[in-house]
Amino acid sequence: MSSSLPLAVGSHPLGIKPLGNAWFDGVQSTRSHDLGYFSKLEDAFLLQLLIEWLDAPSLLRLSAAGRSFYALGNTPSVWREKYIADFHEDILVWHGSWRAMYAAAHLKRQSASEHDLAMIRAASQCQVSAKGVYSEAIYHEFMTSAFDPAPFLEHHARLEQKRLRRVRKVSTEEAHGHPRFSDNFTRVNAKKMSAFDFVSHYAEKNYPCILVHATEDWPCRTWSLDYICQAWGSRIFQAEAIRISGRAYIDYARSYGGGGQPDSQIGAVPDTSPFYLFDATVAAEEVEASKGWRIPSAIVRYPAQYTESSSDEESADATRADLFSLMGAMRPDYRWLIAGPARSGSGWHKDPNMTSAWNAVMHGTKYWMMLPPDVSPPGVFVSEDHSEVTAPASLSEWMLDFYAETKAKHGRRECGGDGQLLEGVCAAGEVMYVPSGWWHLVINLDESVALTQNFVSKAELSSVLAFMKYSPDQISGFRSKTGKETLYDTFLSRLLDYDTTMTQQAVNEMKKPAFCAPATDVSKEDSHVSWRERLCQDATATSTWSLAGCIDDSELGDIPWS
Repeated sequence: MSSSLPLAVGSHPLGIKPLGNAWFDGVQSTRSHDLGYFSKLEDAFLLQLLIEWLDAPSLLRLSAAGRSFYALGNTPSVWREKYIADFHEDILVWHGSWRAMYAAAHLKRQSASEHDLAMIRAASQCQVSAKGVYSEAIYHEFMTSAFDPAPFLEHHARLEQKRLRRVRKVSTEEAHGHPRFSDNFTRVNAKKMSAFDFVSHYAEKNYPCILVHATEDWPCRTWSLDYICQAWGSRIFQAEAIRISGRAYIDYARSYGGGGQPDSQIGAVPDTSPFYLFDATVAAEEVEASKGWRIPSAIVRYPAQYTESSSDEESADATRADLFSLMGAMRPDYRWLIAGPARSGSGWHKDPNMTSAWNAVMHGTKYWMMLPPDVSPPGVFVSEDHSEVTAPASLSEWMLDFYAETKAKHGRRECGGDGQLLEGVCAAGEVMYVPSGWWHLVINLDESVALTQNFVSKAELSSVLAFMKYSPDQISGFRSKTGKETLYDTFLSRLLDYDTTMTQQAVNEMKKPAFCAPATDVSKEDSHVSWRERLCQDATATSTWSLAGCIDDSELGDIPWS
């Protein structure tokens, strides 16, 4: 992490400081005295121990044993994980913090009376000072929860502009519409972009762009967090690992103990990674949402047979917005209402099943980063078969630890990078086109509401078919009970019935993914034994063994050693 970054983090509400500050303060850390034998363990390990091994009563008793235990026991992630593990009901009311939520759920389970709400309010406030406690793990969680992405990105944009001015020797251009942020996405006017132009310039080239003036006539253009609260306040939404009512989610997103900012008055620290409302059913179940939902005009018409001379009327019957619609009720989830506070968003990922997507912002601003399919982002480790992705636990943590490295490695060529990184801001009324296979990260700069939809067009059909055929275990989103192994044959059959020529062309263009290794000789001795099993066998069978002796270098590709 760069020490020059302008991070206005401030003081921890409980007075906790990083371990190194004990030296600057001229005091000796009380950790050994407070924790006793537990002081031999790192705080990060102790936090995991509290989450996985202690029940709530034991955790409360331990928190009363000293300031260090109090600080560990009141870390927000501890109570968040305990609540999710112990209670599985829908969240109808947000009580201000995960500690208070646990207290409320426990009292409800005990059939407590209404006057116990005072106990819930007391549980939401941690007012015992932990001054004198020095902990890297606790302070790091606080720092990432207090992280504000906007000034962080503005700082890096200013540094980039200074470098560009030095290289170009002239005043450089400012980012289109958002001069405070680095922005090198191509922007196109949706009102002037025909379906043929979009397909030929972006879809067929598998290249991202931002459509402007794309949602001005959409009924849903006024949707915001307040609108969700008003229209669907009692509806239950999916927000990552939790199910929560619209009204409760808005309270969560804006509270000091949820998606807001730390509050020293009540000792509240918000979530490091706020839950992101990401619901796939609202458009199908809510009449108002279904009527207000729209698709960008340039993207909606993906032709089976379409030429530049074809009129919209002539091609209307021969076009589909999504070829997965041929699957009928078997089709996977494909459209979502997404919303959240600042700092929420999605870490580096590729969209499911090799589909493409569009993301239209109704309210707020989103910061996007994209890398081509064959370029893994720094700080992200991908398994050999691409089935697992390992990355920092929160967007804030990745931004603080790996954003500068990503800019240096993949940023503008004039600044020393390889020029493959695309980054920029998508504001209300703009639509991001995400091509098949591209890595992308999205972080909300403020409260944001957006619509997104995944689709299969002629442009990425061959990639989708190859993915379904060669990686059936990684297919996701299908709610049908049909086995994943048969989905490729079913989809192919529907495609052939719909357009034989298009389907045959896509099949001919299919390429086996590089990570699909050729079949190995299973008769070879020990071919079925993993390096982990061999390591255990060798370590127990003989007194002399070495790591290099039982593990081949090629087997370590999925291990993030560095």
